[in-house]
Amino acid sequence: MLLISGKMRFFLVLALVFTLTSSVWAENTGLDAAFSLQKAFIDVAKRLKPSVVNIRVEKKAEGSIRWATPDGDSNGGVEEFFRKFFRAPGFKIPEEELKTQAAGSGVIIDREGIILTNNHVVKNATAITVKLQDETELPATIIGQDPQTDLAVIRIKPEKPLVAAQFADSEKVEVGQWCIAVGNPLGLEQTVTVGVVSALGRSGIGATAIEDFIQTDASINPGNSGGPLVDLNGRVIGINTLIFNAPGSGIGFAIPSTMASRIARQIIKSGKVQRPYLGITMQQVSKELAEHFGLDDREGAVVIQLAENSPAQKFDLKPMDIIRAIDGKKMKNTNEVQKYVLSKEIGDEIKLDLLRNGEKKTIKIKLERMPDTYGLASNEIIDSPALPEAKGEVEKLGFRVQELTSDTARSMGLNNVEGVLVTSVKNGSAADKGGLVTGDVISQVNGRKVKTEAELIEAIKKGAKNNSSVFVVQRSGSPMFLVIAHGKD
Repeated sequence: MLLISGKMRFFLVLALVFTLTSSVWAENTGLDAAFSLQKAFIDVAKRLKPSVVNIRVEKKAEGSIRWATPDGDSNGGVEEFFRKFFRAPGFKIPEEELKTQAAGSGVIIDREGIILTNNHVVKNATAITVKLQDETELPATIIGQDPQTDLAVIRIKPEKPLVAAQFADSEKVEVGQWCIAVGNPLGLEQTVTVGVVSALGRSGIGATAIEDFIQTDASINPGNSGGPLVDLNGRVIGINTLIFNAPGSGIGFAIPSTMASRIARQIIKSGKVQRPYLGITMQQVSKELAEHFGLDDREGAVVIQLAENSPAQKFDLKPMDIIRAIDGKKMKNTNEVQKYVLSKEIGDEIKLDLLRNGEKKTIKIKLERMPDTYGLASNEIIDSPALPEAKGEVEKLGFRVQELTSDTARSMGLNNVEGVLVTSVKNGSAADKGGLVTGDVISQVNGRKVKTEAELIEAIKKGAKNNSSVFVVQRSGSPMFLVIAHGKD
């Protein structure tokens, strides 16, 4: 029989009381944390509502295609994105002009009535009406627009000072932090949705010329465009812009507050935005390309296309150059290249460290002002014609080509594109495995421009490295590169 002394009994009772107390304390602490977070959401909603407005727009709409900007606007870049990647058919409105109405959101950035919103919300507007939290409706005028980032600034004349939102430094935003989207989705005014920051620095979506999006799972529904994405302190970290999937169920994207506020200041000051540019289309360094050039890493940005009369073209940058560093600073990806260039001033000279056909090279480029129409996509969808049988054949790699005539290029919507047209690709061939498809236009192979099948064969024979070749192709109007291995047919 186990005998327990009075002293031991005291300590056992004390331990039991401590265990029970700890359990209750832990339960209450968990509830306290939940209620504290709930109160934060409530406080943010109350604080932001006076600074968020509903924007109603009347437009003259011509034949266009409606895609997935949150308010249903036919943003050309988004339409192009969905067309290229999903090959979805578009619905065309009759060509005659129609009056349409659209709705979006905006955030007050100055108590005197200056409002920041998306450009696609007010684009082509013939009349703009802003509704404030107190139901006051006022006409608005556009101060300036920036299609490259999809931002615009409008102005109203309120009878009394408004409540301006506070902006946070989006450079300090972290993946995983709470965020709240505020706006007027689906016509329901002053609505908040909660989520987290899913990713930062998202680009390559094809929605705008300049992309550096904050990605979030906070619901961004139709009508949320132009509204703020805020942190738990109620400070703006982004401007809600578009959704990737069906309304209410997809990933949302917001323009970072640091970029948005910088653009807004320029528009307020001069009515327009002036920024430097290189004039290039870029892609990430793929595993295949790294192996082709024997790289130890996949850092840098691959130059795919040069804009006509751009600084990049004038100072001898070439397609398939890999930008590894600028002014001695390593560039890990396309986003870092874009951010660095945009941080400079028009007229600044930058030094690019490149890999060109596997060889190191350094060039200097003087930055120029980005044209107002740079990077803006066309809204027109052109059906590809039936492709005639090719006469020539690159047998070893398993595909056929023919010369790209001006008529064929025009019918495919390819302006100022030179190369050879891929008319067939053999299943299971090296070309097929490398991703080449019928309808691609090959403009360059291994750093050499090709306009004929003979030039194509010559470029493959003389430029191959590590038993593979790098092709630059135009697909559905967009440039891309492919690495095709030799001898695997």
